[in-house]
Amino acid sequence: MHIHRMLLISFFLLLLLATVPIVVLSFYASRVALETEIGRSLKNDASMLMEQIDMLIFERLQNVHSWSHLDIIQEGRIGDVDKRLAQFLGELERGYPGVYRNLFYLDKDNRIVAAGDPALITHSFQSQADWIHAQVPHGEVFLEELQLQPPYEQADLLIRAPVHNNYASGDIGQLYGVFDLRQIFRVFDQSSHSASGERFVILLDSTGRTIAASAAARDKKLLLTDTFANWKLHEQNGIAVHTGKPLTDSSVLVGYAVSKGYQGYANMGWSLLVIQSTQQAFQPIWDLWWLFCSVFIVTGLIAGGVAQGVARRIAKPLLDLTAWVQRFQTAPDRISPNISGAREVRELSTAFGQLAEDLERSRQQVIHAAKLAVVGEMAAIMAHEVRTPLGILQTTAQMLQWETALSPEGQEMTQMIVAESARLNRLISTLLDCARPRLPNMQAQDLHKIITRVIDLLATQAQKKAIQVDWLMPANTAIIECDEELLVQVFLNLILNAIQIVPAGGRIRVRTDYLNGESVKITIEDNGPGIPPGNCERLFDPFFTTREGGIGLGLTVTQQIVTVHNGHLSAGQSDLGGACFTLLLPFSQGEKIC
Repeated sequence: MHIHRMLLISFFLLLLLATVPIVVLSFYASRVALETEIGRSLKNDASMLMEQIDMLIFERLQNVHSWSHLDIIQEGRIGDVDKRLAQFLGELERGYPGVYRNLFYLDKDNRIVAAGDPALITHSFQSQADWIHAQVPHGEVFLEELQLQPPYEQADLLIRAPVHNNYASGDIGQLYGVFDLRQIFRVFDQSSHSASGERFVILLDSTGRTIAASAAARDKKLLLTDTFANWKLHEQNGIAVHTGKPLTDSSVLVGYAVSKGYQGYANMGWSLLVIQSTQQAFQPIWDLWWLFCSVFIVTGLIAGGVAQGVARRIAKPLLDLTAWVQRFQTAPDRISPNISGAREVRELSTAFGQLAEDLERSRQQVIHAAKLAVVGEMAAIMAHEVRTPLGILQTTAQMLQWETALSPEGQEMTQMIVAESARLNRLISTLLDCARPRLPNMQAQDLHKIITRVIDLLATQAQKKAIQVDWLMPANTAIIECDEELLVQVFLNLILNAIQIVPAGGRIRVRTDYLNGESVKITIEDNGPGIPPGNCERLFDPFFTTREGGIGLGLTVTQQIVTVHNGHLSAGQSDLGGACFTLLLPFSQGEKIC
């Protein structure tokens, strides 16, 4: 069976088999998630509103208590003859618009001596029974029993604080603040509207009596009733499911919170309920159910077309990749396959391209190894066939130089024979080093001392061309495992090449840096003519040279020594404008630099 047909059938079957359980599970999970989220929202809203009410009530209690201790309140002791206290209370009322319906001072005879509203002055006032005795910082405040009647157009919470005599013992009167409870009603009305539907907000006192509610509950005339007394399920914040009557016929989700007071004060045992109908809350779930059914029907109709397109999209890139592999087998090239499609297919295409590059790199390594093998054979032949007669020739020329009867022309010719014999001997030695490098003697050495030694050895040659050699290195030493003599040869080759190629008055910079505490990086840069981009990879090939008189084996031997030290050597362009050789060496030979 073709992959196209197999993918088409498999996709179609999997799509149909997965749709039904997905729809059912999605509906159930959505319902559970929505119930949890709405419950959490109700709980959080209840906690937030309770904290808001605690802070609001505490501020009103603290206001009345603080004002009762002001010196100007003592004016009530002499009947507020200058009307200063009445003026002060009026200013306080205007400073809290919509908060206090009235502020007034009551003497021991229950006569209003001063008030924000002048019409109340000299009138008698009948106090209600104390409802709550609340503690505030540095004192106490009393709340009198609520008097609420439908339609709750007037809802007063009387807050009373005793006024102590600053000039004698005992109390001289009472300061009243008439807090407009409708301010709490407005907060509840705003909180009753949410994205998930209408909510009921109920505030209960310590006995479970409803003392404030949102508009929908107030319309049912539930204030000052104990309808919700048994809805306080626990003495902590939480979520519960309860029957909705008398608010609604369906069950409801209830988020509740109990008062903690404000900063430990004025905890009056109140609690707050935020209630929402489950029928209203889960309406989006039923809408989602019908949406799922519609999606199921539409999915069944278009599954064939979608499966056809997906199967073609998957199969075509694979066929293109197969065609590229077949072309590569018959006519290898270095062009990576450019296959579009799914991510896995693109990754497979990239892997094939990387494989082609690795094959090309392996081919180059085989060629390089073959060249080295040729060098080895040539070195063995030249060492056997050339070195012995060359030594005899050089010795004979040196003996001829001692002849006094030799003419000046003969002296010049014998000197030429000795010099050329020495050059050929160095060539043979280099070939032997390249073909059969000796085993290194690894010991702990200071890399900086090795480089210093090389720079000192080449200082005379650098001075002859007025070349400036700069060395930048870290302050601490660089102790590495290496063969000192072999590394001396490496740095001699690299720095000497730079001296030979840099024009007079040029500059060479040697720099060492530590990398991750595992290796050291040495860069040798110059401001010479640089390296053509096409020659960077060929510099280390045997017999490749661009310098007149060179034999092309120095960098080959250098790279072999670096490889034996588990290091890496590369060539490139320098910031100074010339060539840059970068050498990486590990501190320990147990590590290898890739």
